Amino acid sequence: MPDEEPLVNNTGTVQKPAEAPPEEAKTGQLPSPKRLKEWMAEIGWSGNPFTFSINPYLCVGYEEQRNALLSAIEEKQSMIMVAGPTGSGKTSLLKWVAANMPGGFDWIYIGKPPADAQELVDIFNNKYGSPWFLRLLMPNIKNAYQIPDFLNKKLRGKHLTLFFDEAHEAPLEMMEWIRVLGDLAGVSVVLSGLPLLESALKSNLETLRKRITARIEVLSLTKEEMRVMIARRIESVGGRGTEPFTPDVLEALYEKTGGFPREVLRLCSELVSSAARHGVYSITPGMIGDRIEESSRSLQPLETLTPMQREVIEFLGAGPASPGDIANRLALEKYKTRQHAVRSVNNVLIRMMSEGMVERIRKDKAYVYHLAPKLRTLVVKA
Repeated sequence: MPDEEPLVNNTGTVQKPAEAPPEEAKTGQLPSPKRLKEWMAEIGWSGNPFTFSINPYLCVGYEEQRNALLSAIEEKQSMIMVAGPTGSGKTSLLKWVAANMPGGFDWIYIGKPPADAQELVDIFNNKYGSPWFLRLLMPNIKNAYQIPDFLNKKLRGKHLTLFFDEAHEAPLEMMEWIRVLGDLAGVSVVLSGLPLLESALKSNLETLRKRITARIEVLSLTKEEMRVMIARRIESVGGRGTEPFTPDVLEALYEKTGGFPREVLRLCSELVSSAARHGVYSITPGMIGDRIEESSRSLQPLETLTPMQREVIEFLGAGPASPGDIANRLALEKYKTRQHAVRSVNNVLIRMMSEGMVERIRKDKAYVYHLAPKLRTLVVKA
């Protein structure tokens, strides 16, 4: 018998074929439930590849956006905005760029905007502050007003990029200080947040909004990018390609998640756990339906919904609708443009879908949403 050719993954690494599953999976007997750790060991995985941990070296997609952000920083533009819906991969984008900064550039990633000026002071002291035994000669910052002079002394020709993630949550006082930082020579500020960030700036801090010279939007992965993301994560733990996900389940995954990275990871992790519990070694489209049915069993009480969620439920109670259909029925004067309204509605729908309140189907070239069966029952009863 001729030797089999080695299997090569898309990173160029030669891998051994996966071992066959236990004999009981071939004999027609009912498969045995497995603990997730045991199941992963049997298929050659060293861990769960679908956790929400962010590894910039596993970043997939958004090549145009990554290059645009990196170019804006290299050009030393002072104020840059990255906007996208929840779960679209903004944090992964920031951390990939931080890991690929050019020489002579320094950076600080700030996962949540500081609540007040003292927290901002602490960030710079932690990065550039002197040890206690040198503070008499090189004192640390005592208040935010000292930050400009402090940075001028510490940077010494380097260019500093400040990545402010979740910037839409920043209080107005902090936005004022961020504006000051963006005016400093040798500093670039990257504001990353939901699409509503720019309209919030227009309402509350137009002077900062006008300083934004580069705007980068992230939405979702393409179907091929999603497949590569799944394969790369599986290979990072010792697996091969997209196994054990069948080609048709990848199609169903994209239909259900729309290519939003966080939704892809969440659903993949649930499917892997489900496969282990049932002792099966191939993940099929039917398992996606099972996971969605399970997730809809424990919905949050209707009284806890936000006003926007209630409006969406009211609209969808009349039948399936697209984000644009729903936006057309909103009070558009609250939004900068209709496009901003559509983005806001889309963001709410994605969150509600992750919580099992709505489901999505493709209609022609667009997606329409409808109430999940469990929620529809609750709404009728209410």
